Amino acid sequence: MKDNPSLTLREGIERFCKENYAQFSERDLSPDAKEFFLCHDTAHVVFGCGTSFFGEGIVKIFTIWGTTLGFRGHLAGYSEASAFSLFKQYSAGHVVRNLGRLILAAPRAIVRARRMSRPWPWSDHSQYLDMPLAEIRREFNIKVFSSRI
Repeated sequence: MKDNPSLTLREGIERFCKENYAQFSERDLSPDAKEFFLCHDTAHVVFGCGTSFFGEGIVKIFTIWGTTLGFRGHLAGYSEASAFSLFKQYSAGHVVRNLGRLILAAPRAIVRARRMSRPWPWSDHSQYLDMPLAEIRREFNIKVFSSRI
């Protein structure tokens, strides 16, 4: 999918949710878990990550190293949302095809996250909803692997 430089964060989130409706429609979550997933899905959009095993791995790296959530918050949020169970959706073949690519890309993702001008505000990003993604990525010095949103 070609990136649209004028697409706002709000539009990107709407598009992401529409494209991944099957994953969202089955979620029966607590308010805290819903908030975690909203922030997680927003990170997918901001960092340009898809929902393949590779994309999920990259967004986790950016979440840990490039947001205000950090490692402990990431683990706590995933535990609260029972998000680790989502990995059951991937076939063994899909994991095998993406694992090597993820292992090779992980160091570059960490470097890119550490080179951001400042961490992405995990749960306090409402002021960016109507800003174009291209502008957000420039402001935070976010370099995506391949733009998916």
